[in-house]
Formats: sequence, C-alpha cells, structure tokens
Amino acid sequence: MLRWEVVVASATAVAAAELGDKTQLAAIALSARGRPLAAFAASTLGFVAANIAAAALGCALRVALPLELVGAAAGAAFIAAGLASLLRRGDRLERECSFWRGFCLVFLAELGDKTNLATLALAASTGAFAEVVVGVSAAAAALMGLAAALGAALSRALPEKALRSASSLAFIAIGAALLAQALLA
Repeated sequence: MLRWEVVVASATAVAAAELGDKTQLAAIALSARGRPLAAFAASTLGFVAANIAAAALGCALRVALPLELVGAAAGAAFIAAGLASLLRRGDRLERECSFWRGFCLVFLAELGDKTNLATLALAASTGAFAEVVVGVSAAAAALMGLAAALGAALSRALPEKALRSASSLAFIAIGAALLAQALLA
C-alpha cells in the first residue's frame, strides 16, 4: 500500500522546486516552437526517467549510509542548489521540438538539477521508492502539461528571474530545515 503522505510530499516539493526552473522553461520553449503534445510527452517522460534514476540512487544510499549523514547531505545539497540557481543565468531553446530532442534535453537537464537532488533526498530519507516516483511523476505531468498548454503565452507573461528567485529561496529554506533536522537528530 502506498504511503500517500510521501506521495503528496514528493509531488509538492518537486512542483515547488520545478516551477519556473529550466526544465519547465524548456518545456514552455519547446511547446512554443510547435507540437505542444510532443513537447508535453517528451518533457514529462524525460523528467520522470531522470528522477526514477535519482529515486533508485536515493534508496540505495539510504541502505548504505547513516540516515543522519544522508539528511545532512540532502540539506546541504538543497542549499547549494538554491544558491546556484540564484546565481545562474537563464538559457533558452532555439529549435522546434521533436520528441527525442525534447526527451534528451529534459533528461540531461534534470540530471543533477535541484529537483533531481530533491527526488534523491526524498527517496533516501523515506526509503519509499514507489511513493516518491508516483509523486514526482504526478508533479511532472501537471507542470509539463501546464507548460505545453500555455507555451508561448506563459513565456511572455512570467518573469523568469522572479520565478527562479522564489524557487531558489524555497530550496534554501527546505535545505536549511533538512540540515537542522539532521544536525538536531
């Protein structure tokens, strides 16, 4: 039986972290170039594939390392990802979306990204691979669906810098909470 609190926590954390992130912006840009259904499918599947790998690694680390060390490392990773995101400059896509180009772009963009690290941390801290994957997949489908549906309109309406700043600050706050929890345990 699924632990629904882990599913909801995973979906919420990834959705908050991904909002306005480069992967969602990539999906918006891919969709704006045409073929929104292909952009949605490619973005969602690339995102989910990268995060399944992260969840598997997180569950493996949970078994191999002390839980306090995993929690402290996850907290530090969240803080580092938030700071890196605050300092990073945006990049935009220039080409029309093909399914495989979109899939590869999103898959590679997600590897080591803050949402990928969040997935790893959630799986490592809970040991709930299936629940984390379900939550991450739900968040991916919702966010990439929104990006594909709104495409060019969203890319013009939402200021990239403000979204990135809010997402970065949320990650720093989550990281600080994880780090404090690990250190106080």
